[in-house]
Amino acid sequence: MFIFKRKPRLSIVLIVYKMPDQAERTIQSLSSTYQQGVSERDYEVIVVENHSDRLLGRERATKHASNVRYFHRNETQRTPVHAINFGAAQARGSHVAIMIDGARMLTPGIVRQTLDVFRMSANAAVSSPGYHIGDKLQQIAVNEGYNEEAEAQLLQSIQWPQDGYRLFDIAVLSGSCQGGFFQANYESNFIAMSMKKWRDLGGVDSRYDDFGGGNANLDLYKRLLEHPDTPFYLLYGEGSFHQFHGGVTTGTLKEERARIYKLLDDQDIVLRGENRKPPNVRPILFGTAHPSAYRFIRHSLDKVSSQ
Repeated sequence: MFIFKRKPRLSIVLIVYKMPDQAERTIQSLSSTYQQGVSERDYEVIVVENHSDRLLGRERATKHASNVRYFHRNETQRTPVHAINFGAAQARGSHVAIMIDGARMLTPGIVRQTLDVFRMSANAAVSSPGYHIGDKLQQIAVNEGYNEEAEAQLLQSIQWPQDGYRLFDIAVLSGSCQGGFFQANYESNFIAMSMKKWRDLGGVDSRYDDFGGGNANLDLYKRLLEHPDTPFYLLYGEGSFHQFHGGVTTGTLKEERARIYKLLDDQDIVLRGENRKPPNVRPILFGTAHPSAYRFIRHSLDKVSSQ
């Protein structure tokens, strides 16, 4: 195992389950050869994989960088929440970023800009908007035949990973981020904070023990952004891009998805009551936008002007 000469500033916890090809691309997008303006000494990637019949495995998880640490777990419940809390407990950094879904590739400036924010404001919360690869939300596209082969063609069309910002050219905002950049959305797949704040929040709520963790990520996001003394910085020019992998909420057909959503919603009501609106905070927009992201800025302005 790679031994760090110094502790990294940021620990990125990435959860993997039954998505080996997608997870490897995500890890590649987290490597210092892809991320701009950082070195492997600045951050670490903690990959936690729950056991399945489609394993990523240590060899593939660590092939792109030496700052990746891999853990394989035999999870007994159908949820990633225990893996998240386990991964965060392994963190060496003063700050931690949570990626509940290992199938989401990142843009090349997200690590550097996260570190820049924490240099200015150690108590901040940092997140990036979420996107789905394709011309419509994947939970809709799957009913029209969208699959991994169609997505591979899209990635080939932009010659990924040559320019990671071209992911914007083949994507749409995820359902939880339809409100745009000028207000807090429902969640993010890149949620960063200090380790002190993570401990204050008690990590991810382990009671979310159903399909894919249910709304555990939305709950964490809301609790963090509404936590006292937590300025919220949105990396509006960066993003996480969901790859199709047959996931619970994006890869199942309409009838089955509706049934699962009902179960997850019922559990969320039990745990959070009716207080399930997006976090009541406004983001501080941080960073710069690649031209490919301009159309999403226009979308965000339209959302504000229509209110």
